[in-house]
Amino acid sequence: MTSRGRTRKTIESKRWLARLQKVESPDVTYVSDTFPIMMKKARGMRITDMDGNSYLDFTACFGVMALGHGNPLLQRAMRAQSAKLVHGMGDVHPTASKVLLLELLARISPYDSAKSVLSLSGGEAMESALKTAMVVTGRHQFASFSGGYHGLHFGPLALSDRNTFTRGFEPWLEGKNHVIPFPLTRSEMSLGCEELDEKFYQNTHALPHWDTVLEKLEDVLRGRKIAAVVMEPLQGRGGERTWPSGFISQVEKLAHQFGTMLIFDEIYTGLGRTGSLFASDHEGVVPDLLVLGKALGGGLPLSACVGECLDAWGKSTGEARHTSTFLGHPLACAVGHAAVSEIIRRLPEFKRELLHVEKSFGKFFEAYAAADLHKRIPIQLRGRGFMRGIWFPTTNPGFAAQVSEQLLELGFITLPSGPRGDVLSFTPPLIARGKDFDLVLKALLQVLAK
Repeated sequence: MTSRGRTRKTIESKRWLARLQKVESPDVTYVSDTFPIMMKKARGMRITDMDGNSYLDFTACFGVMALGHGNPLLQRAMRAQSAKLVHGMGDVHPTASKVLLLELLARISPYDSAKSVLSLSGGEAMESALKTAMVVTGRHQFASFSGGYHGLHFGPLALSDRNTFTRGFEPWLEGKNHVIPFPLTRSEMSLGCEELDEKFYQNTHALPHWDTVLEKLEDVLRGRKIAAVVMEPLQGRGGERTWPSGFISQVEKLAHQFGTMLIFDEIYTGLGRTGSLFASDHEGVVPDLLVLGKALGGGLPLSACVGECLDAWGKSTGEARHTSTFLGHPLACAVGHAAVSEIIRRLPEFKRELLHVEKSFGKFFEAYAAADLHKRIPIQLRGRGFMRGIWFPTTNPGFAAQVSEQLLELGFITLPSGPRGDVLSFTPPLIARGKDFDLVLKALLQVLAK
């Protein structure tokens, strides 16, 4: 049933999915009898599929649509720029929209004199950051944390410990990265938390408490071969996991002690997602390089690597060492400038609404306990701001994916996350209200009660 009580129609979506499967690599889109939908149009938080079914979007399409779908301000910016110039020559003959965006990024960044490299996707921006760290330090290895997701280009792919992504490419990736186990919180330790770095702890009885993790990191850094430590200030696709208080500042201290740079991947968490402009604001730590994407483009492909060390590349002599055909795309830059400006303007409003969102989760947990569901399926709330996850620690791998598919039947678009697929993720547009969360959490109670 949909959120309006009607049986979900699928005939037209299935027809289009059948056409898709004939022409797309089979590894790209997962298709089953009930999944996915074929999106047709959207406005605000509501998406309509090819069969006319309506859904509330609690993914913001991987966090991209931070201001909701069909935002009028962004549409005006898109029309105005497209009437003048759609494509330019970003690394040869630049455009004003590129300059304006770069100036805005410099103003809002945590640096005094920031410069940036623009690109299209988060993975590309992470490539820029990894290359920059090599140029600055003269080193060519990296350290990252288990569960992290930084993109699937070959550079960021090396940072991953999930064989779902690395299988078949191991010889290319070997020796480029050291994976550090994610530290457990006390509550995670009490639940067993089998999802976390079984490889590192499989031969010991030690639990990855943060002191143990920092010792492991120091051992890796001591050889002075690591160009940068790469981390998300809050893991997104890793299961909406926050770091223990003070842990990130200790990572920064260790990295700089051994001449290693610190790169924050804020592709998902940046630009208001956690209730602050950057997730790193909650930690009071300024990285050497900041990587942005997703919400940055307002729905168009746009990403950036930002920092004060970009001068290390040297001055162009006519052929850039790191560039692409669509670098500084005028249309994306114009819409991106409008999106970031609007997010900044409305951030106080979004933060106020988070008080109501927290109340929605509070009511959900009270109802969950009153129904005695917590005895059968223990749950834990993770994340911060508009990046929240409900973790089902004692379930089988893929449990959250099953829940997500049932929520789709009820008219809600969600995603599973975490290495085991046991976290139900909520990353809606920042325009989401507490009443929207009331609806999806009520539906979640209905699903779990089954």
